[in-house]
Amino acid sequence: MTEIDTLYCSSLDRKLARAKRLYEQLGSELMVMPEVKLKLERLESLSEDLYQQMASMTMFSLCRECGEKAEGGCCSAFMANETDGVLLLINLMLGVEVTPQRDDSFECRYLGLKGCILRVKPIFCLNYNCRKILTGNGPGVLKELDRAASAVLREQTELEGILLERIKLL
Repeated sequence: MTEIDTLYCSSLDRKLARAKRLYEQLGSELMVMPEVKLKLERLESLSEDLYQQMASMTMFSLCRECGEKAEGGCCSAFMANETDGVLLLINLMLGVEVTPQRDDSFECRYLGLKGCILRVKPIFCLNYNCRKILTGNGPGVLKELDRAASAVLREQTELEGILLERIKLL
């Protein structure tokens, strides 16, 4: 299995283990690269904006309720597979203690008591198309949520590209 396969196409445990090894091997080097440092700072700020927007919409309790149901929902164990090793590496670089919060067949393993522990999330997790979210908020609020999520995703994607270029050199 290639490095890229391990980061994207392996089990959650292997993805996390590889992300942690990469962080140990490259973390200090990556964190001082000017372009990475800038992206991490922007991503931290944009992620905080998104977090505040979600909190103002009481999304954490809405999403948690749904995720706890047997059929799963967005925060289901099935959707946890959308989390890749590069995304986990970015979270480690942002200071997140990336540890599974649970290991059951219902909820995402990164869903903690106060919502998702990840500062940056898989693209699926940034698509808020849930009926409860859409019908429970006005157009201006939804537009702000979309703006905040899009800004995080754009910055996250650019950082992933930089990191992948460096990882390919290993």
